[in-house]
Amino acid sequence: IDIGANTLLGMTPFVDNFTHLGGMLFGFLCGLSTMERLNTDFFGFEQDCKERVKQVMVRFLGVIISVLAIIVGVVVLFQGDGTTSPCPTCNYLSCVPFPPWTPETQKWWYCDDCGNISADAKLNPDTRMFDQLDLNCPGGDIVNVLLGDEATTDKFWLEANLPTYCRLHCNDIMGH
Repeated sequence: IDIGANTLLGMTPFVDNFTHLGGMLFGFLCGLSTMERLNTDFFGFEQDCKERVKQVMVRFLGVIISVLAIIVGVVVLFQGDGTTSPCPTCNYLSCVPFPPWTPETQKWWYCDDCGNISADAKLNPDTRMFDQLDLNCPGGDIVNVLLGDEATTDKFWLEANLPTYCRLHCNDIMGH
């Protein structure tokens, strides 16, 4: 129950689910390799040579896999530049837009970088309305958005809807 609760908690924003999943994996492997199995005499069964070899091999593999996983994790961490992710699609292990059954514009939270974007609004001199945006997308691209029927004179409405335009028009919304 605890593992499931922590995994669900890790799906919310600003909680690192990699910590929960990594801790579970390393805890399992370290426990597998360091815990002493109960003596089979305790249950009235005798342990033959094959069972002893199997037990030693499982413990040995647990240690080896733990050490290799730590080495691989350290190498991956130090090879990164600190701003890009070595696994861009792994962000869904740490955060899931919720609730998944609602339309994209009605989520309770999002796991992208569209909340921090900016844009340059272009004012049409004939209509005196903002009818075009140059979105500064999280990935560094600039996307031109024609507002069409959504042209407005309200800067605050445009600013409030920038994240929606970002999610609709930007290719890289995670900023990687």
